[in-house]
Amino acid sequence: MSGPEQKEVSPSALPVPEIPKCLQIRSVTKGLISYAESLEMKQCRRAAHACIWAPHPGFTNFGECRAAIMMHLRFDGTFGFPGGLIEDGEDVIDGLNREMAEEIGWNPAVRPITWSDYYSTQLETRKNMVLHFFIVQITLEQFTELEKNCVLAPEYGNEVFGTIRVPLYTMANEYSGLPAFLNNKFIGIAKQQLLLALYQQKIMPESEITEVLYKSQNYKLAPSRV
Repeated sequence: MSGPEQKEVSPSALPVPEIPKCLQIRSVTKGLISYAESLEMKQCRRAAHACIWAPHPGFTNFGECRAAIMMHLRFDGTFGFPGGLIEDGEDVIDGLNREMAEEIGWNPAVRPITWSDYYSTQLETRKNMVLHFFIVQITLEQFTELEKNCVLAPEYGNEVFGTIRVPLYTMANEYSGLPAFLNNKFIGIAKQQLLLALYQQKIMPESEITEVLYKSQNYKLAPSRV
């Protein structure tokens, strides 16, 4: 997709996305702005990240798969989504595709990220930064191939220390799986973006997201139940 075509379909007219009741908390809603508003933030640095996911029906020994969602372990020890800073004068879409290629071996020729994948924009005033978030659906075959290619990406072992699939089930002890995963350390708003992606893509209903958050925050995992 060419630069002019990208700009013609940019999300300037889109409103701020709907936030489910269970995530209407300050850490999620603070700084949410429309893409059109972000265009006025000339003094801010820009960054873009993407949640890459694929439908994955079926079950494992531990619970229902639902979907394969990619996150990665960053150089600073936190979990996040692939992406990064957009260079001065660079188009957001071009910059995101470039960052994805550098970090996880993303091939825009196979599946370019476009404005149709755009989800939200957030203003991080403390860092003087505008953060764009995209949700990109691919096939499970493409997802698996991407996992294999990640180790060949230029930034593997430097900015990225490995990719992971998010466990979307809750095990019998009511903590292991997604509730436990949510107690990891995430960079910035990546945890909130993950939960919003689950809701927006209808991977998990709001009622279940609410339940998972409760279990994550309130369950004490006894050693005998591990």
